[in-house]
Amino acid sequence: MNTPHSPEAYVISPEDAGQRLDIIVSKYSPGQSRSKIQKLIENNGVVLNGNAVKKNSRPKAGDSIAIDWTKADDFGQSTVAAQNIPLEIIYEDDYLLAINKPAGMVVHPGNGNRGGTMVNALLYHIHSLSHGSAIERPGIVHRLDKDTSGVILVAKTDTVHGALARMFFEHTIEKYYVALCAGLRPAEHAIIDMPLGRNRRDPIKRSVQTDGKNARTEYWLLHHACGVSVVGIRPHTGRTHQIRVHFSSHGFPILCDPLYGGGNDRVETLAVLDRPKAYKIYKCFDRHALHARKISFVHPVTREPMALVAPFPEDFLAAFEMLGFDPNC
Repeated sequence: MNTPHSPEAYVISPEDAGQRLDIIVSKYSPGQSRSKIQKLIENNGVVLNGNAVKKNSRPKAGDSIAIDWTKADDFGQSTVAAQNIPLEIIYEDDYLLAINKPAGMVVHPGNGNRGGTMVNALLYHIHSLSHGSAIERPGIVHRLDKDTSGVILVAKTDTVHGALARMFFEHTIEKYYVALCAGLRPAEHAIIDMPLGRNRRDPIKRSVQTDGKNARTEYWLLHHACGVSVVGIRPHTGRTHQIRVHFSSHGFPILCDPLYGGGNDRVETLAVLDRPKAYKIYKCFDRHALHARKISFVHPVTREPMALVAPFPEDFLAAFEMLGFDPNC
């Protein structure tokens, strides 16, 4: 992994002024736990205007903070094994790379997944990766669900990792997905603005909740036939399962997503004449039909506009052919 680590510097904005330091640092460090951030502050890994401070310090607007993740307790030699797993690299330079992640691949190790992840493959193929947000996540700036295919960015240096994390936090990185949905015909263009939270009955699921976190999903109907829709999607926020929950709540869940109502029983609710072809399209997938098609951003080092596109996998191409939809039009 990349070393040494360069501290990340920030200037406190008026909207963050007066908040506890650990809360502010958590905003600038997506994916980091509050306990880890508090331990980092205790280890003098966060300095305010050049001075070590306590976690309950409340910076003023215009103050500067520097975050040095090398002082976190869990940084050190990764215990994650490098594995010779094929990776489809869409783009690579000295600072970052983009992977076309296949459906079924977990992004990083966790409980029950110590091997076979994208991180295991990255450690084998890439010699320099950022430390990431934890020891088992070198290079990982953002994630995709296991069964979501498509483009994902990876940082090679800690400086670029910090820059990309800020860009995701500030929503200056634009993500575009394509999905197949079953059920009601979506509007030609709409924005779903519904807050989401953890489902109170099933902790794995998310649901629409009035007191949940803000979540906005913009979409365009690209094609519709036999009760199945091809939809282009731009999420304006990045909540867990956001697209899947929003579409399910509007009556057109993502195809082959039984967790949110897109299973085989959804096909059975379609018009009788639509069911045979819709069922054949459903059978193209052994995972939910969601693909991260493109990611657009300004390169944090070269300042060049980037638009990185992940080719459609075979299941999508087979479904498109049955639908008579040309994804290149």
